[in-house]
Amino acid sequence: MKAHLSRLTVFFLSLLFLTGSSGVAFAQGTPPELINDEEFRPVAQAAVDSVYNFNFEAADNLLKPWKKEYPGHPLWMLIDAMQMWWQVLSDLEDTSHDEEFFYKMKRADYEASRLLRKDSKHADGLIVKAISNGYVARQYANRDEWLNSISSARKALSAHEYLLELQPGLIDLKLAEGLKLYYLAYLPEAYPVVKTVSWAMPEGNKDKGLEYMRDAAENAIFARAEATYFLGNINYNYQDDYDEAVTYFEELYRNYPHNNYYARMYVGSLYKMGRYDTALKIIENSLIRWQNNDLPHGDVLKEELLTWKGRILNRQSNHARAIEAFQEAFQAGESLPNTKHRSFYVASGYYLGKLHHDRSSYSEARKYLSKVEDCKTGDEYIQRARQLLQSM
Repeated sequence: MKAHLSRLTVFFLSLLFLTGSSGVAFAQGTPPELINDEEFRPVAQAAVDSVYNFNFEAADNLLKPWKKEYPGHPLWMLIDAMQMWWQVLSDLEDTSHDEEFFYKMKRADYEASRLLRKDSKHADGLIVKAISNGYVARQYANRDEWLNSISSARKALSAHEYLLELQPGLIDLKLAEGLKLYYLAYLPEAYPVVKTVSWAMPEGNKDKGLEYMRDAAENAIFARAEATYFLGNINYNYQDDYDEAVTYFEELYRNYPHNNYYARMYVGSLYKMGRYDTALKIIENSLIRWQNNDLPHGDVLKEELLTWKGRILNRQSNHARAIEAFQEAFQAGESLPNTKHRSFYVASGYYLGKLHHDRSSYSEARKYLSKVEDCKTGDEYIQRARQLLQSM
């Protein structure tokens, strides 16, 4: 059982107490429901996949004919905002893109609301409203702004619940339904405090929740990659099925080879499973791919992957190469925003200090350990760094 509530768990716990709303339709002069257009669906899937693979130009080109025909449709604003989501998620310690991200997602919500004022049953308007507010809620949760997160989550769930009433067979809805079913069952089991109010919540079903998510991962338009991610996360953190989890992380890594976040997540899961040889191979392949293709967020990738590489080499007693890897990771962290809040910067700095300390290179050790001691995250590493500094 987990010792504390993660941001993700708290986020979903808050969702379980929210209720939906419905409205009255009056459809005049509105664009068609593209989500239900058989010709549009494969185009939209390919465009969303392009966004997740950081090929934004390809996504724009795929959608260009549809944008030309339906220029005021809110889907285009959502796709644009999703591109900014990946700018934000690639480096959560960098807050400089938050304002633009929130603006674009809230603009997508505004455009969806305009469409829904004309036709409150419009599937596209509802799905844009649900997705845009869902992203906003997640980012507010990332920033520990829980009241704003819950407010946006309420809007997302309201749109989702109403769309579920109207079109229960829409595959993209399976992700949210699957998450709801899973957490409704998991949370009362894992956290006794939830049991005291579980009578007020619908009944959950973990197996059915996972089944819904698998369906979304295979067939949804907007939710395929997200469903795959949550399947990996849930199997790893809550089901303790690490082999199952890593297959989903590997799938994301292979399907979206230019996505730094998925590469980092895959390597981290391999390390935690002790699959060091595979992790080293993926690290090298990823670093070469980013360099050869001049892909974005290379320093974020290097900071994390080279820290994992250094830890693996250190475990294998290859201390000289471990120092090289940690040094590169540490330098990458120094070039990134909010350095003192970066967990991999702290980890790489601590290991550099310790390795130099173990080699009796005390001046080098102090250089790194002093920087770690001054950081704002990684309390365990900070405490260890202080102990080493006091021992010299």
